[in-house]
Amino acid sequence: MKKLFGIDVEPADGSAPVWNADVRFYRIKDSSGEPIAYFYFDPYVHPAEKRGGAWMDEVVARRRVLSDDKMSVRLPIVHIVCNQMPPVGDKPSLMTFHEVKTIFHEFGHALQHMLTKQDEGLVSGIRGIEWDAIELPSQFMENWCYHRDTLMSMAKHYEIAECLPEDIYQKLLAARTFRAGSISLIHVSFSRLIKYKNDAGRKQ
Repeated sequence: MKKLFGIDVEPADGSAPVWNADVRFYRIKDSSGEPIAYFYFDPYVHPAEKRGGAWMDEVVARRRVLSDDKMSVRLPIVHIVCNQMPPVGDKPSLMTFHEVKTIFHEFGHALQHMLTKQDEGLVSGIRGIEWDAIELPSQFMENWCYHRDTLMSMAKHYEIAECLPEDIYQKLLAARTFRAGSISLIHVSFSRLIKYKNDAGRKQ
């Protein structure tokens, strides 16, 4: 995060209430050490408490607020929710590649909301983003899952610290382009839908 965005992410557990003991709370600081945002991370599956899948959403947006007759800025807060398997006994939670990519994806959405410098709450962060652009930061972050140095820095055997074998890495790269055309068509359909909606609005 520091190399790409000039920010530091640090635990802030205990400084905000959480809805489950597994939920972590984090603070984001800029290069000067000033807090600029916060986020909750709820990583594990809880079938009785939440639906499946993964998502990111805002808790509050960055905006100007009036406090004690003075204008100040309320910092953005988001939550990132996933459904990976929790640790069992002494064995840690071992993530699949898909789960790693999902966290990078949702964190991309979160960064768009948390790193905004817009103080107008109606359009800050993820608010007001067109459908054909909403996935840009999340899919940008997914690219780092395929970046050799980034992936090898974390894709290691949890007991012997052996890195991901080269042949497996090459298979991940090959699988990345499987049905890539179909995925592109999804985004084309988003842009066509927006155009249709805008055209229909002008005719009314």
